[in-house]
Amino acid sequence: MKTLFYTFCFLFYGSLYAQTVRGTVYDSVTKEPLLGASVYFEGTTIGGITNEQGEFSLYTDITSTSQLVVTYLGYTDVVLNASGKKPLTIYLAPKEESLDEVVVTATPLFTREQLLIAFRRQFLGTTKAGKSCKILNEEALRLRYNASKNQLIVSSNEVLRVKNPYLGYEIRFRLYDCKISYFRKSISPFDVQQSYYAGTSFFVDEKKDIRKYKKRRQEVFEGSSLHFMRTVATEKWDEEDFAIYKKGFPTYPKIHFIVSDTLGIKKVQLTGPVAILYDNKKRSNVRPKYTHYTIDGFGNFYPPDALVFSGLMGQQRLGDALPLDYGL
Repeated sequence: MKTLFYTFCFLFYGSLYAQTVRGTVYDSVTKEPLLGASVYFEGTTIGGITNEQGEFSLYTDITSTSQLVVTYLGYTDVVLNASGKKPLTIYLAPKEESLDEVVVTATPLFTREQLLIAFRRQFLGTTKAGKSCKILNEEALRLRYNASKNQLIVSSNEVLRVKNPYLGYEIRFRLYDCKISYFRKSISPFDVQQSYYAGTSFFVDEKKDIRKYKKRRQEVFEGSSLHFMRTVATEKWDEEDFAIYKKGFPTYPKIHFIVSDTLGIKKVQLTGPVAILYDNKKRSNVRPKYTHYTIDGFGNFYPPDALVFSGLMGQQRLGDALPLDYGL
C-alpha cells in the first residue's frame, strides 16, 4: 500500500508584531496615493483598505510572524515584514499588460474540466467544508499537465475568491505556485504522490455571529494542525485531548517535542516521526524535515515545509482552513 504525504506551503513568515502597523500606499510611477488598496496580515481576518490619502492602520496584540500583504487590482502585490515601529511607505508597481501566449501542442491528455476537477479536489478538499467551496473566478486559473513529469501545474493571474458557505468565510487567495504530482500519467486522486500549493490568504468572516457556524468551525479546529501547533507551543498537553504514539505505543509528548522560548516565539525540536490521535478518533502522522522549527502566537509554524503530515492533518485542504487568529 502506498503512503501519500501532502505538504502545504504558505508564504507567511515575517517579523514579530504585537502593536499597530500604519502606513501609506502609493503608485510607484505617479507617486499618487492609492485609495482602496487591500492591506492584511497573511492568513488572518486582520486587514483593511486604504483611505483617500492611501493610509491604513492595523492592530493586533498577538506576537506573530505573519507578513503584511498589500494588493491592488492592476498592480503587483507587495509582501513585506512589518515591525510596527514607524509608519511604512509602500509603492505598488502597475502590472505590464500582456497577452497570454498561445502554444499549439498535440491533443492534450485531459480536458480543462477534468483538470479543474483534479485541482479542486486537491486545493479545496473533499470534506463537507471542502465540497461546499466554490471558486468564484475559476476563469483566472491556468492549468497545464506536464506529461514528462506526471504533474498538474496551476497558476492564476488574479486573486482567487473562494466562497466557503459551510464555515461562513470568503477566502481571498493569491496563488503563487501549485504542483500536484502523480505516480503515473493520471489525474486520479488514487495516484497522487504529493500535493503542494503556495500563496497568501485573507479571510473575510461573513457568519461570525451565527451559532451553527461557530459549532462547525470548532469541529474543524479540533484535531487540526493549527490546534496541534498551539498545543505544542503552550505545552498544555493535559488540557487538550491529543495523544502521541511512537511505534504504536503511547509516549510522553515532551520527550519528542522539545520546546524553548525565543522572544515570544517557540523553538521546537521534533526528535522523529510520531503518530497523533485526537479524541481517540482523529488520526494523523507527522515527521520532521529539519532539526528545528518555530511556532508563533497564532500557532503558525515556520519553515512551512518543516513538517510532513499524513492522515487527517495531511488531508486538510483550503476548505478546512481557519484564519490564524481563529479563537484568539
